[in-house]
Amino acid sequence: METSEKSLRRALDRLFVPLTVGPTLIWIAAIIVYPTARLLWSSLFWENPLTRETEFVGLRNFKRILLDPGGTLEVFNASFIAFTKNTLIYVGCSVTLSFLLGLGIAILLNKDLKGRGWFRTAVIVPWILPYVMSGLMWRWMFEAKNGAINGLLTQTGLLSEKIAFLSDGTLAMMALIIADIWVFTPFIVIILLAGLQNVPEQLYDAAEVDGASRWSRFWNVTYPFLKPSILVALTIRIIFDIRALDLVWVMTQGGPGKSTEVWASWLYRTSMEFQRTGEGAALGVIMLAVTFAIVAILYTIFGGTPYDS
Repeated sequence: METSEKSLRRALDRLFVPLTVGPTLIWIAAIIVYPTARLLWSSLFWENPLTRETEFVGLRNFKRILLDPGGTLEVFNASFIAFTKNTLIYVGCSVTLSFLLGLGIAILLNKDLKGRGWFRTAVIVPWILPYVMSGLMWRWMFEAKNGAINGLLTQTGLLSEKIAFLSDGTLAMMALIIADIWVFTPFIVIILLAGLQNVPEQLYDAAEVDGASRWSRFWNVTYPFLKPSILVALTIRIIFDIRALDLVWVMTQGGPGKSTEVWASWLYRTSMEFQRTGEGAALGVIMLAVTFAIVAILYTIFGGTPYDS
């Protein structure tokens, strides 16, 4: 009898991991592994938009995305260079500014201030709004004739005439960055605020007794404990911005001209408007590879624990 119970217990022990971890692995495979494999597979084929017949073309889709129409290995496609530049400006400025702003707000909300709970609730409002709604709101605010920003600036005398923000390439990119910062800064605040609350108060007290400056306390006490939160915040933030389509499409659709066309809107236009799904998939693979590279760099910088040397 005891032998049978031990055998049953061993069998259950062996099944514990598959039964508990298995469903999670299946879910990950369904939402990550399969779509990624499908993307890689699609990037190697050309699909007739009328008949939906496919033809294996190897790396030709990547060649058309990356290289000039002549196909020379020395010259990159002008569109790829321009849209990559736009993406770097958009992602770089948005992530950097929203991170610095979010860090400042998180440090402020971490203090024992009057009304802190109300401010913590209010700060997440932009994050919970649908992105399309936020894009429409900011598009209206930057509108040339009846927009709120033009109205405010002209009524206060800061402008003598209204500016067509979304009709100028530089100003349109600036408008996109401002809207993106407004939408995603609350996410940074939430993640960093959670990290700040993990810092032991005793370490601050000890640093203050030792006469450490505010910067020294932040760098030697706060920052090491905040690194995991910074890693999470920047990783998710960059992933969201690299694949950003909602705000860009609603506010500018990549215009004026192609001055705000980024990788995500270029992918959408290539796949959906021009029906070149293979090239769109190739661009998706490039975006995926760049994202993995950035995440690896971030993990190298911010990975580890506060106790790592």
